[in-house]
Amino acid sequence: MTTNDTLKTRFEAIDADCESAAKLELDRLFDPTHYDDAKFHAPSPQAAEAIWLKLIARKEHDFTQEIGQVLKPKSAVQSNALSKEAVSTLKAMVDAMFADERYLERMQDFYKEVARKALSYESSFVMEAKRLDLIDDTYRAGVKDALSRTRRKIFAEFERYQTNEPKDTGFLSQWRHYSTLSPWQSIGTVVLLSLTSYLIAFLIASDTIQELLERFGWSSGTGL
Repeated sequence: MTTNDTLKTRFEAIDADCESAAKLELDRLFDPTHYDDAKFHAPSPQAAEAIWLKLIARKEHDFTQEIGQVLKPKSAVQSNALSKEAVSTLKAMVDAMFADERYLERMQDFYKEVARKALSYESSFVMEAKRLDLIDDTYRAGVKDALSRTRRKIFAEFERYQTNEPKDTGFLSQWRHYSTLSPWQSIGTVVLLSLTSYLIAFLIASDTIQELLERFGWSSGTGL
């Protein structure tokens, strides 16, 4: 199994474990033993929000820990560096696991569950719409910020262990540089080089330069 595959498998396991733990915490909010004389008391939306924010934080911690454990070299001669392709694949996986749409509707789902539970104890149950909308908007803003911050931190961990491409040297490097220029820049460069060559050839062919060369014992035919 490649390093890339190992990380993907462990990320999936971490995600599943964290989600299971969060679900258990959420279920406890609806524990019937919390009700007085069989009267339903709606769980706090803030308590549910805290569970989901803690879920995101726990996943972030476990993901970054796993990246360090898998990719940190065990010796000076060993390297577990990731290629650009591997990093791109892992980033796509993290994007999916920490996608906004995977978390944003959870407060609305919580409200629906509250209403369903309440109706099993009372004939009617009304939640204040304006207050719930405000709580939901606050939750969405907080979760979006947490998810964005988490993705950045995990991506930064990948980049710590990404392989560095060797730098091009010599003629190939120069050619690649000029090939990326715009057509007019390329034409200008060629013209400038040509004019420089003609100027050098003209100077060497001039009588004054020939006299100087002969004075120092050189001639134009020596390859200067």
